[in-house]
Amino acid sequence: MKVRAITTSLIGTLLLAACAGSPSMTQLPPDRGHDVTVALANGVGDLQIDSGSFEISDEAKKELLGAFHTEMTKIGVPVTPTGAPVTLHVSEFKTRPVAARILLGVLSGSDHIKGTVSVAGTGFDVADTGVSVVGGLGVVARNVGTQTADGIGQLAGVTVK
Repeated sequence: MKVRAITTSLIGTLLLAACAGSPSMTQLPPDRGHDVTVALANGVGDLQIDSGSFEISDEAKKELLGAFHTEMTKIGVPVTPTGAPVTLHVSEFKTRPVAARILLGVLSGSDHIKGTVSVAGTGFDVADTGVSVVGGLGVVARNVGTQTADGIGQLAGVTVK
């Protein structure tokens, strides 16, 4: 019985750890990397969300933008009106009804956001999927906002934890 409980705990921990990812960065050529770093030296503009044909709730957008601003402040890259434009182009989006998430848990599917961030003439991918009962789309949106800021920090040459 103890072995089953430990195994279940380990599987749960691995699933939760897999949900919070980091941005997928394509390595820039050295000469291009310098151009991007210079373009980001004065910070970035406010994150624009291009949801395409997806209907993303205002609450999810608020969570994403809040996490983005919090992480940008933490890593020291300013968000200013005159900064480099930054846009998240959402390419995949899925959400579960709250009742289904609570009643059925992982059997109800997952919440998911995936997209490409465009900034300073380059881009990188961000994505997160949530399958837990506790977290919903808000957790996924916060993770994508944090990944977006961390990716910009990496491009700007800032040390990101």
